[in-house]
Amino acid sequence: MIKKFIALEWKQFFRSSYWQKSIALNIFLGLLALYFITVFLMLGIAIYPLLKKTMPEKDPLVVVNSFLILYYLADLLIRYFFQKLPTMQVNPLLVLPVSKKKITNYILLKSVVSFFNFLPLFVYLPFSIMLLIHGYNSFSVIAWFISVYAVSLSINYLVFLINKNNKIFALAAILFIGLILSIYFNVFPIGIYVGKLLGAIVANPVLSIIPVLVLLGLYYVNYRLIHQNLYLDDLLQKKKTSVKTANLSWTENFGDTAVFLKNDIRLIWRNKRSKMAFLMSFMMIPYGLLFFSNPVYKEKMPIIFVFVAIFTTGIFILNFGQFIPAWDSSYYKLLMSQNIRYRKYLESKWILMVAMTFILFLLTIPYVFLGVDKLLLFVMGFFFNIGFTSLFVLYMGAFNRKRIDLNRSAFMNYQGTGVQQFLLAFGILLIPMLVFYFVKEFFGFNAAIGVMIFIGILGLIFKNYFMNKIEQTYIKNKHKTIHAFNQKN
Repeated sequence: MIKKFIALEWKQFFRSSYWQKSIALNIFLGLLALYFITVFLMLGIAIYPLLKKTMPEKDPLVVVNSFLILYYLADLLIRYFFQKLPTMQVNPLLVLPVSKKKITNYILLKSVVSFFNFLPLFVYLPFSIMLLIHGYNSFSVIAWFISVYAVSLSINYLVFLINKNNKIFALAAILFIGLILSIYFNVFPIGIYVGKLLGAIVANPVLSIIPVLVLLGLYYVNYRLIHQNLYLDDLLQKKKTSVKTANLSWTENFGDTAVFLKNDIRLIWRNKRSKMAFLMSFMMIPYGLLFFSNPVYKEKMPIIFVFVAIFTTGIFILNFGQFIPAWDSSYYKLLMSQNIRYRKYLESKWILMVAMTFILFLLTIPYVFLGVDKLLLFVMGFFFNIGFTSLFVLYMGAFNRKRIDLNRSAFMNYQGTGVQQFLLAFGILLIPMLVFYFVKEFFGFNAAIGVMIFIGILGLIFKNYFMNKIEQTYIKNKHKTIHAFNQKN
């Protein structure tokens, strides 16, 4: 029966229109997979001699064990966003004399044959061979290999549960953030305890049964979850959804732009890609810690702090603003047929970007504990983004003619993205860095901050003038944009 399942999956894949249309993409993904395999293989071979050379007084296996928790956390995060859940077209099979147990087991075992489960082997296996070459006990090495790979497979099934159960997702998110913060601030040395646990397995190979039991437990939980819901009646029943409406009456304070603001807020919250652009803005708040706490950047590349300030406070403008008006591409023709002023439509986008930039700036205020100069950088970033970046992004949107399907996933989705978007983001981040650098070199840090803030304030003073020019550009290109958004393929 398993052979028949595989044959059906194989035919479904190669007969699909997706395969025929995406051969170039599949070739690119194949080359990307080959690249990662090569990198992981080189890492697996080089990690032992590299650690032996840099830390001769320490056991390389002990060092690797203490850092594995970081790999597992990164693996969990990457799998959650990028790994596809195991699926199978089971409706036709449920009316045939096919055991539901076999279908369930096939779906779960299918997830094991994933690139994310295949890739760690190119690190674990070469490193295990290096351990054997250098005289480690063979039973200990085998036990270590079984344990670390069992944890990787356990993450595979844990991600399945996280995607299927909101309560497990909330619990996993809290634990994940807690572990990251404890590692960064050295509150709870989780890496040491994980290292000791793996060290105990190396010392006593029988203990390798523990991660294997965890793996089997997660497999069983997933098995129960799928098997209990594998009924034809449930699959054929139309999904009932309840639409929740939010009271957005406060937007009435913005006058004629209120109707567009409400539309944008609902668009952000109800669609996958726009919601991800919104949530990712808040996830970038701790981004500065990676740079401000590193003395290398402070001594050799202080200009990178300007990038951090502009990027952190303006990330929503980059994520959301650069796809204006593509967010509305599915109903743009209808929108343009209404008796509305284009200026009000653009004003609503600008207000939304400025409001989000202000919120992000408020969330960066705690950086003052790292120094007043850090807070001044974020103040600079705030004014520069609302006075220059927001208007510049709006203007460039007049030439954005790539449509976006809001129902598609946000990850590995490049709809609406072209060379224009990459050049736009590059220019927005590079221009302030260059201006700040040259002013700082001749007049000092405070003068550079002042010039950047002045540019932002100047943009606010002449906002009406710039908005009129932007409106004229949108009106001029309106019919070209409508025609482009109508091209769905």
